[in-house]
Amino acid sequence: MDERVKQELSAICSAVRFDEPLARHTSLRIGGPADAFVYPKTIAELESVVTLAKKTQQPLFVMGTGSNLLVRDKGIRGIVVHLAQGFSKMEVEGEQEGKIVLYAEAGVGLPRLVDFAAEEGLTGLEAVSGVPGNVGGGLVMNAGTNEGDISRAVESVAFMDKDGKLNTWPKDKIRYAYRESHFPRGAIILSARFGLTRQASELIRGKIQKHRAYRLETQPLNVPNIGSVFKNHEEGRKKMFAAKLIEEAGLKDVRVGGARISSKHANWIVNEGGATAKDVLALIGLMKDKVKDKFGITMETEVRVVGEE
Repeated sequence: MDERVKQELSAICSAVRFDEPLARHTSLRIGGPADAFVYPKTIAELESVVTLAKKTQQPLFVMGTGSNLLVRDKGIRGIVVHLAQGFSKMEVEGEQEGKIVLYAEAGVGLPRLVDFAAEEGLTGLEAVSGVPGNVGGGLVMNAGTNEGDISRAVESVAFMDKDGKLNTWPKDKIRYAYRESHFPRGAIILSARFGLTRQASELIRGKIQKHRAYRLETQPLNVPNIGSVFKNHEEGRKKMFAAKLIEEAGLKDVRVGGARISSKHANWIVNEGGATAKDVLALIGLMKDKVKDKFGITMETEVRVVGEE
């Protein structure tokens, strides 16, 4: 990235970091540097960043909390956008068609969203209790658990397209599927409205605590991790859990370099110290190949892999 682009970025955003190590921003604590890491505080700032990226032909990547994300060891060229600092508003807007509308911006963390809804006595988001990430990433990935996913509560989503224009789509236009969504290529999620219903706060908190306790018991949350590596496999009406397939392929606790397939949950990879993206990719390839050899199943990654090798 040349100095002219750096100067223009610095003029647009008050919070810009150059050559920022992305290992600081991923749950796995792995990732090379971003040429520029920016925190736009307003829609106007974000629009200026998008316009500059297009004008100067700089790649643009939007990063959430860095969960379910593997950044390769040479990092990301161009501009990485993070919305946590400026897009963190959340409020109850009122009733619409029998549902209470909760508005949340893209930078709001999913745990904070779930807790806020519980405090307001609003049910409908408990299925994502304990899921890491923020609203923006959760909407793109259709975050969820075996209890359900975030799309069930979505009423509408606002986003900025690759040209800097604002759009709002109702839920029936988004076409959510298992761990994926269908927004236009290059869309940057800005906010969402969720349709929830009233329930006693103590009942909602009980469900949240149950979900979080289960995740703490069954997943290696106390060490740097990448979350679920593969999607669960479905054939017809039969669901095959990725963790079970990987474990039965004999891969639980297998290590490459500083990365290990978790002994607690075979569909998770953890960083035991000094792991590289290359180590993790080697494990992902091994998991995929061994399951294919043993069961004839081609697993699909849930983890997003970005950056230069």
